[in-house]
Amino acid sequence: MDIIFERGDRQRPKGHALAYFRVDTEPDQVYATYVVTLPVQADLTKYVPPFLASHLGNLPLSNFSAFAMPPVPEPVDSFPELQRLSQLRDDDLIYAGSTFSFDLPRMMESVTEVVQAYAQLCADYFASPGPELLSPAGSHESPDGESPDEDTSYRVSEVLLSLMSEPDKLAELSRLLGKLRFAQEGQDNATILEVSEEVTALARHLPEEFWVTNLLAAAQDASQRGVQLARLYLDRCFRLSAGDSGTARRLEEEIRSLDALES
Repeated sequence: MDIIFERGDRQRPKGHALAYFRVDTEPDQVYATYVVTLPVQADLTKYVPPFLASHLGNLPLSNFSAFAMPPVPEPVDSFPELQRLSQLRDDDLIYAGSTFSFDLPRMMESVTEVVQAYAQLCADYFASPGPELLSPAGSHESPDGESPDEDTSYRVSEVLLSLMSEPDKLAELSRLLGKLRFAQEGQDNATILEVSEEVTALARHLPEEFWVTNLLAAAQDASQRGVQLARLYLDRCFRLSAGDSGTARRLEEEIRSLDALES
């Protein structure tokens, strides 16, 4: 299958892409799926009971390195929305051709072909490190001074965060804040820095209205006021996620009151 990169570079695929299809009889409709290639191959036969394996179709369980979710492309609001999402998430955006929305087996087969084509491009690119990954002295560093392992770890983390649901992201945020508080009590500066970076990365995958940056600033303040502010900010995140805008506004007023006392 010939896939067309409308965002990104087929010579340097990112390893994660929004792939979309069009339907000739539905000119205003776009169908999309999300393709991911894993940096580490997995043997799912270790985790899937034999009685379930037979129900997973043609998935390569013993060599699981790339997949698409959903396995059948779903309709999306519009092509501009796909463009916006790919820019915000820094995904490749690829056009996979036309299909028939009523032919589910064929749509699933088309997605499989897209996964195979994209995974091959990724395999070719990642198997051959380019000269830009080497410093003038020949050391294996990227231009910004990070090692390839560090860069890969960052990319994997970003992909995993992008695949998490909003409730899962908030649960992770809550866990990180607890870890940050524990590190502050033990004056563990290395862990404080590490957790702060993780929260910053997580903030990129949550709506701006959640004010995660402000939450982190409050959590980094070990005073009683900082603890109280962080609790209010976190509670507000959960309220917004649940659609409880009334309680969220009340929490905003409490946050402003605390800020006014400080000033």
